[in-house]
Amino acid sequence: MRLVALAALAVGISVPAFADGIVASWVQLGPGSSAAALQAGNYGDVPLSRTPTVLVRAIISGGACPVAVLDGTTELTLAPRFNGADLTSTPGTPGATNTKVQQNGAAYPQYFIDPGATPGSTLPDGQPRATTGWTECEAVVPAGHKTAAIGSTVLRLPVENPKRILVLADTGCRMSGDLTADGSNQQDCHDPGAFPLKFLAGFEATMRPDLIVHVGDYFYRDTDCLTQDRETFPGCNTPTSPSYETWGDTFDSWNADFILPAQPLLEAAPWVMVRGNHESCGRGARGWYALLDPHPFSMARVTCPANAGKAAVPEGADTPVYSADFQPTYTITAGPLTFIVLDSSFAKDWAVDPNMARNYDIDLSAAVRFLGPDANAIFTTHKPSFGLGLSSTSNFGNFTEQSMISGGSGYLNTVFKDGVPASIGLFLSGHIHQLEYLTFADPARYAPQLIVGTSGSLLDDDILSGKVPPGTADIAAFRAQDYRFTVNQAPGATTTTPVSRAYAHDEFGFGVLDLVQGDGGALGFNANLFRIDATQAGFCRVTLRPVRGIDCSL
Repeated sequence: MRLVALAALAVGISVPAFADGIVASWVQLGPGSSAAALQAGNYGDVPLSRTPTVLVRAIISGGACPVAVLDGTTELTLAPRFNGADLTSTPGTPGATNTKVQQNGAAYPQYFIDPGATPGSTLPDGQPRATTGWTECEAVVPAGHKTAAIGSTVLRLPVENPKRILVLADTGCRMSGDLTADGSNQQDCHDPGAFPLKFLAGFEATMRPDLIVHVGDYFYRDTDCLTQDRETFPGCNTPTSPSYETWGDTFDSWNADFILPAQPLLEAAPWVMVRGNHESCGRGARGWYALLDPHPFSMARVTCPANAGKAAVPEGADTPVYSADFQPTYTITAGPLTFIVLDSSFAKDWAVDPNMARNYDIDLSAAVRFLGPDANAIFTTHKPSFGLGLSSTSNFGNFTEQSMISGGSGYLNTVFKDGVPASIGLFLSGHIHQLEYLTFADPARYAPQLIVGTSGSLLDDDILSGKVPPGTADIAAFRAQDYRFTVNQAPGATTTTPVSRAYAHDEFGFGVLDLVQGDGGALGFNANLFRIDATQAGFCRVTLRPVRGIDCSL
């Protein structure tokens, strides 16, 4: 069924036409900014702010940065975010430590922009190659405007009360041939049925969202496409073949994985871009920090080494230890809602990392206190605190986050001492390549979890192909008496809590959340979940207040 709607698209890659040298443009929301920072040409220094910074960004293939025309009258000149010529030698991504590279003997690209790429050159499939003339331009948009036009593209600026929010995650094309001997865990990046992001982005743009939230993992081309030194797909590792797949944390790979296929959606509405573990230091941090990070450009972050997040919090300290693998938590207010965005790119999944648990606890507690008890907050991070395994009720949530949420970090001033505060109505994540929801039987202590990790990257049933019996990819809904979720409180210490409703399935798609406000302060969403064949995968009612929970028809 995934392939039905895409059959007409399986005719190859179309060559993008860049008007006026503009490759892509979008509007992105980030941490708030002080007047002093803006006066100095900076931004993003007030992460706990009710007014997010509105950035307009454009990637250009050469020349001077463009001018954005606000509401058809006011000109706003964009400034270079980085100089492309400075990114031809950018260490920080693994080379010898990457086992796949060692096996194949290929040199991992130690550049973000290939210094040998000539202006106007293309990859064999027709994708334009990034050159030293390419750069990203940006500007902070002053309040009070509705549109920003860059060339012929009119970008929508944030609305005061967004009613429709589109959620997606895990969008890149997976290339990592060591997980299975036969390469079945790889995607054919040139087959729109296997890697449907381009189609999905066009479909998603027709939904006319007011806000788009990407919950992380944009980059998946960690390795070349070889499996046991053989091409997984004919021509995928042959530089002259139209089927060649660019790889490594480079501008060309980021273009192929996200920028170019997501183009219609990039232009559709303002974005909240959350960092995933595929954008961690030593993996995809070069592209993340150069292109999508909502903070000012920093070469030190672009070149951050693997494991940059290993920082200990001193006993009794109330200040988190930030690093290139853990950036400050920030808030994005959108009408009656507030997204609390936490960088979980470094958090361990299968073990409690006490240092990061303390970091998360201090940072998130500060955000919750800043917002106050009446906030309608959505805890937004890539790795889900709670999640289920494929075809089972195994705990696939992030153990480090569970430790924080259960109060296991040991800080007396944690806001989670008595459970998840009522001001947090929902946990929103990706990371698990399924559509999932979990609602707990104790809504006073636990907020529900929604996971949308099905927006382009290889799905979990495909990643684990051969390991799961046919027809068992879905987890049916079940009742509280059927299952108690194990919560990791600290290394070696757990508790359990009953789940009242849960579901998961593996189909490419995305979620559209339509805001519903009722009498007496009731607030929630009608959540419509879509497949790539334009049919509806399900409908959920998400309640933030008065009693938080999710109830779905799937």
